[in-house]
Amino acid sequence: MKAIKFITYSFLMISIAFIIRLVGYFITGNLALALESAHIVIDFIITIFILVTLRVISSEFSVRFSYGLFKLEDLISLSLAILVAFTGIEFLISGFLSRPSMALDSSLIQGLSVIPIALAAHYKLLAGKEINSPSLESDGRHTYTDFYEGLGVSAGLFLSYYFGPGFYYLSLIIAFLALMFTSYSIGRDSILSLLDLPKEKGVKNEIEKIVSSVDKVRKVKEVRLRWAGPVIFVELVVEMDPLLTIDDAHPVTEEIEKRVRESVNGIYHVTVHVEPVKRKSFRVIIPSEGREEGSMMDQRLAKANYFAIVNIDEKISYEFIENPFREKDELAGLDFKDFLVQNGISDIICSNVGEITFGLMLSYGIYCWHSDPGTISEIIKKFINGELKKLQQPTKRSKAK
Repeated sequence: MKAIKFITYSFLMISIAFIIRLVGYFITGNLALALESAHIVIDFIITIFILVTLRVISSEFSVRFSYGLFKLEDLISLSLAILVAFTGIEFLISGFLSRPSMALDSSLIQGLSVIPIALAAHYKLLAGKEINSPSLESDGRHTYTDFYEGLGVSAGLFLSYYFGPGFYYLSLIIAFLALMFTSYSIGRDSILSLLDLPKEKGVKNEIEKIVSSVDKVRKVKEVRLRWAGPVIFVELVVEMDPLLTIDDAHPVTEEIEKRVRESVNGIYHVTVHVEPVKRKSFRVIIPSEGREEGSMMDQRLAKANYFAIVNIDEKISYEFIENPFREKDELAGLDFKDFLVQNGISDIICSNVGEITFGLMLSYGIYCWHSDPGTISEIIKKFINGELKKLQQPTKRSKAK
């Protein structure tokens, strides 16, 4: 695995830098080299701790407690950001309070040690990107700050040897600013993730566009993203046709999850909540015994004497027409279906409906509601108040059976 190879190279480079600084301390007696050696030991321990955490995250516990364990990476990254900031502040204060060193040999040893440190940082970043680990990438950026710090110290010692202490203090300021920028870049993403705030706003728009393109999704109502370490947890609320059964909606949710995973990197889990589309207007048909709002609902459907067509929007309007199919002997439901589609009917309210008619209504997205006997106006009032029951199956067998 490439990540293991990169991490091994990183440890090797850090060890070389440690040996160079420690040997340099024993040769020159410069306390700065001893402190820099101790700094490398701390970084070495931090990297080991990160690798142990990654091992825990990839264990069987991550299946049971995935969200919380992934957050460990963000906590580690935030800790590293704080460590880098304190390192920079301590480095700047101690540098200005101490007497500038003019030792040329210490400068050369310090400069030599930053080469393997830069390589170690590079390999950590490669390993972090390979396994998509923000904490390992943060550690790589932290190691780069050690490179900048060491380079600044080396340059300051070198320039101050020839041109005086002014360059030494300038190098301290440059190294400090580099540390602060690294601390900000590491800490920002960690804080956003821990607070469940979006790291990348473009990802949300991309997911919404993907989900909207899935067949049978009428509207993407909400997209919630939660970053945890290297992964993203996605929660979606979509609206679908209320006529869809669970068997119909389930393949749609699977297709949504598949497309989101294939199109966006780092998706760990997708949760899809389905809600029915909320309609704002209705065009309802009711079999009627007469041509008035006070007429009783006819117990027949395709053979009723009249039809009451009711438009429900901001206002309610009634229209009564004579049933053109009541004299037809068989399969009146087929012609009745065409009549409903041509007149833009969205809902039927009736007492009974046959198999053929019910199946045709379902296939054309027309809702069937059951009502007990009553006047047309009373039934419409119950419909508006949500007191009618939606039919899930026909109430009687068709004669053709």
